Amino acid sequence: MDPRSFSELWRNENVPLTKSEFALVYFLASNPDVLMSRDRLLDVLYAEDANVTDRSIDGHIKRIRAKFRHVDEGFSSIETMYGIGYRYTGG
Repeated sequence: MDPRSFSELWRNENVPLTKSEFALVYFLASNPDVLMSRDRLLDVLYAEDANVTDRSIDGHIKRIRAKFRHVDEGFSSIETMYGIGYRYTGG
C-alpha cells in the first residue's frame, strides 16, 4: 500500500483508491481477521462528522470491492458480517 498515492498493488496491478477508501482498506488490512463494526469504521473515517450514517461505510466497501474486482474477479478479502460490519481476511 502506498499512502502517498492512495493506491494499492494487488496481483501486480495498481488499484487507485480515494483517501477514504485507502483509509478503510489500510485499517482493515492492519487488523486482519478482526471484525470491525460499521461504527468503528466510521470513527476511523469521520471522527468529527456527526452527520454521516453507518450506511456510508457500505457504499465505500462496495466501491472498494468493485475496484479490486476490476483487477481480480475473485477478490474476496473483505468479508461482510451482515448486521455487524466487515473484516479483512487477507488475500
